Amino acid sequence: MSKSKQYTFVLWGNGFEESMAAVFISELRQANRRVKLVGLTQRPTRGAYGLSFTPDISLDQALSLAASAVWVVIPSRSASFGPLLADPRLPAFFQAAHKACFITAPLTEADRALFPQGCQWIEIEPSDEWLVKIVREMVSLNE
Repeated sequence: MSKSKQYTFVLWGNGFEESMAAVFISELRQANRRVKLVGLTQRPTRGAYGLSFTPDISLDQALSLAASAVWVVIPSRSASFGPLLADPRLPAFFQAAHKACFITAPLTEADRALFPQGCQWIEIEPSDEWLVKIVREMVSLNE
């Protein structure tokens, strides 16, 4: 798969971590990667600290691109994972993106059960002072 056809998807819902989403989006776009902020809805949605982001595409639109995912970022702690658990489209999206590496804030065992069996994921603390460095290292790994 050529680099130009690969996507990073950053899922976005109520109560998600703005800083984590913003760092991934800005750093990856600056590195000329295809990044889409994927909303559970297409409306602007408020994060954990009140900052609203407007998704680039909806989860419905992302489903057709999910097989091209190299990274799927879910900037959410377990406490705000509820909207994902309730969305019936998510298992199909995760299954289609099963070759991607999933990046999340620390999760519970129950949350991990959402992901396709055998998928890779990385847990990152959203307030990690090294978050920008981690994202930049990811970019260099995927060049």
